[in-house]
Amino acid sequence: MDNGENGVFGQDQAQNQAQDQAQDQAQDQAQDQAQPQTGETIDRQDGSMDVDGQSLDNYEPGWEAEAHKYHDLYLRARADAENIRRRAQKEREEICRYAAEDVLKGLVPVLDNLRLALSYADESNPLVKSLAEGVRMTLKGFLDFLAEKGLSEVQAERGKPFDPNIHEALGQEPDPALPELSVSREVAKGYTLYDRLIRPAQVMVVKNQNPFQ
Repeated sequence: MDNGENGVFGQDQAQNQAQDQAQDQAQDQAQDQAQPQTGETIDRQDGSMDVDGQSLDNYEPGWEAEAHKYHDLYLRARADAENIRRRAQKEREEICRYAAEDVLKGLVPVLDNLRLALSYADESNPLVKSLAEGVRMTLKGFLDFLAEKGLSEVQAERGKPFDPNIHEALGQEPDPALPELSVSREVAKGYTLYDRLIRPAQVMVVKNQNPFQ
């Protein structure tokens, strides 16, 4: 056999080997794709299911109860986390809402002094009257600003029933025109910050009956 025939025979043999290798690779890829991946669930024709190539029938008895138990624990943990989040949010809102409480407590004596100055002003004097009007405007400006921040006055009108939750009794005095244990007069105003008491209203309480009579 000459060199030309040897060359043709060698080329045919190389082509056949290449085709065989390509067929082997295609078969390997088809087998890899046909096999389930880890954790993959496959439906059978008979309606049963496989996980990781194993039938669910091969799992330990009671696995469904275990799955429900851990699912219930997950739901409980999730609910607890949501409650903690809501509680923390509420606490942050309360901190922001009452952040100015100490500042407002410090301004209450200033309001008392402005009212005291007005009570002693002799407005029959034109000069004093003009000064008193300026103090009155200053007091109103203070109260309007503090009302925007949540400060409000405690109700302690004359004749209103005494409430130990918002009133502080400084003493007792008779007043036949008013019912027993009602507010006779207000000595100093009380204040609340939203629903929190800053200072109770200081009042005199009606006491008409003498227990020694």
